[in-house]
Amino acid sequence: MDIKVSRPIDREKWLMYLGVKGQPDERLSGELDRAEKVLLQEARIKGIYRVLPREDVKTSGFSVAKHLEGCHKVAVMAVTLGIGVDNLIRNKQITDMAFAVILDCGASLLIESACDAFEKEIRESVGDFTTSRFSPGYGDYPLEHQEDVLRYTDASRKIGINATDNCLLVPRKSVTALIGIADHPVTGRLATCGECVLREKCTLRKEGKHCGD
Repeated sequence: MDIKVSRPIDREKWLMYLGVKGQPDERLSGELDRAEKVLLQEARIKGIYRVLPREDVKTSGFSVAKHLEGCHKVAVMAVTLGIGVDNLIRNKQITDMAFAVILDCGASLLIESACDAFEKEIRESVGDFTTSRFSPGYGDYPLEHQEDVLRYTDASRKIGINATDNCLLVPRKSVTALIGIADHPVTGRLATCGECVLREKCTLRKEGKHCGD
């Protein structure tokens, strides 16, 4: 299914990803405008989801189990910007590395916006109480479960997402996730830093922040 992202890429977050503090100068503003235009031209944003009984969805790790606690069903979802965005960034890495970095950060924000939009559609479609999404690789939910979500949704055949031997997604700007569904209010749960497999390498922790910020 095609996904429409109603708002442009969040400039404040884009600048934060680029490590820019304060207002951008005229040159950088122009580069952001140019990057946003080409990203939206190249992106073919598609998503797919499937609702399964909780017991049919394979998971491991404490954090995702707590997130789905009390849920009797799970919506498994996959979203991608398409291979065109990967090719755009790869080509710019050869000819203009600085612009490639801007594109890469913008594409990361665009896929998150696409996931937000798709998550909203799923919530409205299932009509029950839901958690937020929770992706493989977050907390102690192993990245290896990417392949499970791709299999549940048939995302490889239907929207062109595959996983490498290292469980990284291709196209690179793609996301898989689980959304818990219940017949009563549920809140889900953010993973703590102590549960996260990246806790020793996390740049946010070094800055005194965390994912919930």
